[in-house]
Amino acid sequence: MKKLNILLTCFIALFIFVACSNDDDHIKLGDESNIEKPVFTQSTLQDFVIDKDTKMSEKIGTWSWTITDYNIQAAPVYTVEAATSSTFENAQAIVTSYSNNAEITYKVLNDAALLFVKESQPITLYLRLRTGLNTVGTGPVFYSDIKSVTFTCYVAFPKELYMVGADFGNWNWDSDGVVSLIPIQNNDGEDGAFWCIKYLTAGNGFKWSPDKTWGTAYGKMDTNTGFSNDGDGNAVVATSGLYVIFINYPDKAIAIEPAKVYGMGDAFGGWDTGKYPFTITGNKATIVTVASNNLRMYASSNAIDAYNSDWWRHEFNIFSGKIVYRATGGDQDAVPVAAGKTVTLDFNAGTGTIQ
Repeated sequence: MKKLNILLTCFIALFIFVACSNDDDHIKLGDESNIEKPVFTQSTLQDFVIDKDTKMSEKIGTWSWTITDYNIQAAPVYTVEAATSSTFENAQAIVTSYSNNAEITYKVLNDAALLFVKESQPITLYLRLRTGLNTVGTGPVFYSDIKSVTFTCYVAFPKELYMVGADFGNWNWDSDGVVSLIPIQNNDGEDGAFWCIKYLTAGNGFKWSPDKTWGTAYGKMDTNTGFSNDGDGNAVVATSGLYVIFINYPDKAIAIEPAKVYGMGDAFGGWDTGKYPFTITGNKATIVTVASNNLRMYASSNAIDAYNSDWWRHEFNIFSGKIVYRATGGDQDAVPVAAGKTVTLDFNAGTGTIQ
């Protein structure tokens, strides 16, 4: 019986050894010199411009390649890599496939461009095909000849914009003190600009970001009016006061100008723009109504008026003690007010009173 058990054990061990040997033979790669390297082909438009009206899903070309046989039962992975230099020092994977082709759309190329740039601009992308097995470290990796495509990419204007600084959240993007700027459209109803009205302390820096991250934060654009930058690139004003901050993405311009705040309508005497100014003292603005009617108010600056001459585009009112901005919406609810009432606004606190 003991001899039978010994024979059975030897038989099982031999079976396992043979099975493992067969597995090793199964995954063993063939001679690399016999592997047919892929040939990468590109057929696409060149020298085109992507803008807000472009149909991003439209097909404009194809990448294709010959199939590579690694002589094992494992499908190779084909990856199209993009870079802004033919040396591919900053290569990024933009398409991964197990087949032998991939569609080129405006979106594929625009998304690839946005891996390298943050604004609409002409760009040349260098492209190559990387071929390898799915298992890291198994088998050789092949790189194809280099292709390229030149076009103008499109970066949409942000839908939101925030301001952080020494006086606005103490440089903490998660703070409630971070300012949300108000979107404003131009006279043609196009988006891309923001504004706010805040009391700024001389020398105290601040920056803006569309997504509350330091990677997208900035302290200036191409054209800058009414402020300078400190050694850390933060925007600063030389004199403390109440300012309108206006950021114009289409023109790549920022203007920080002394705020002008006005009443509008019969509660103040009429409907002429720029005729019924608030008195600005420190960080507060006040005005007294002259008749019983609906309260209407707006802020202004030279830059914001040049961008949109409609006063109601930068209108606001007081609801439950809070300043609420009209932004790109319709008429705000009516706020009746009696004659002889003092309206006081604190824009940094975001509050208003009618007394």
